[in-house]
Amino acid sequence: MQWKYWLPVSGAHREERTALEDLYLVPEDGSSGGQSYWITLEGLLSFTGGTREEKLERLGGSEYVISDTLDMLVRKDDFNREELLAWAKVFINVRFGDPQPVLIEASGDEIARCTPVISDAQRQPSQTEKVRLLFIQHKAGPAVPAVEELLGSRHRLDVRTVWLEDLADDDEGFRWADLILVLEKHMRHMIHKKLRNSGVAKRVVCLFLPEHHDRQDPTYAALFKERVFVYLEKLGWKVM
Repeated sequence: MQWKYWLPVSGAHREERTALEDLYLVPEDGSSGGQSYWITLEGLLSFTGGTREEKLERLGGSEYVISDTLDMLVRKDDFNREELLAWAKVFINVRFGDPQPVLIEASGDEIARCTPVISDAQRQPSQTEKVRLLFIQHKAGPAVPAVEELLGSRHRLDVRTVWLEDLADDDEGFRWADLILVLEKHMRHMIHKKLRNSGVAKRVVCLFLPEHHDRQDPTYAALFKERVFVYLEKLGWKVM
C-alpha cells in the first residue's frame, strides 16, 4: 500500500544524521480518516529517553521497540533520511500489518492535511472544543509561576497543574488530558510508567527546561510558552 510521509523539520537534508526525528504518515486507503500518524524515531544518542545504557536496557535483545504512543526506539546511534525511511517501513509493517509499504513524500495540500493522530483511540479536540493540557511538576522544585495564567489567555486552552507526588497510576487527569507536559526528561519516564500501569495511551511532551530555575525570569516564561505552542501547532491544534 502507498503511504504519504512528511518530515516536518530536518528531513530535507538527506545526509544529515540525527538521533531524534518526527515523521508523519498517511495511509492512502483512508483508514486513518485522512489524518496522519505522528511517529517519533529515536536513536541511542538522542537527548530524550534516558542514557544510552538505559535505552539499551529498554531494547533488551530486540533491534527496536514501539510504544503505545507511536514512539520507536532503534538500536542505532543515529540515522540519515534514507535510514529513517527504512525504519518507517519496519514500523508500518509491525504496527499496521502492511508487508510492503511504499513511501511517497507529501507536498502542497497533502502537507496541510497532516493533522497528527497520537494514538488510535485518543480524543481529537474539534475546532470549537478546548484543548486540555495537564502540566506535571515535582513538589520539591520551585513552581512554575501561574502556568494557567501563562497559557490560559488563549481561550481554547484548558490548563491544569498537578504535583507528581499526588498522582496515582490511574489518576483521572491522565484520561482528561489531551496532552501532558513536563519540564525534564526524567519526569517523562516517570509519567510513561504511570500511563503504562493505568492502560492509558497519551503523548507526554518534554519541554526540556530546568526545573530548578528562576521561574520569575521573563525569558524563562517566554521560552516555556514558545515550546508549548510549537507542539500544539505540530498537532494541528489552533488555540489562538
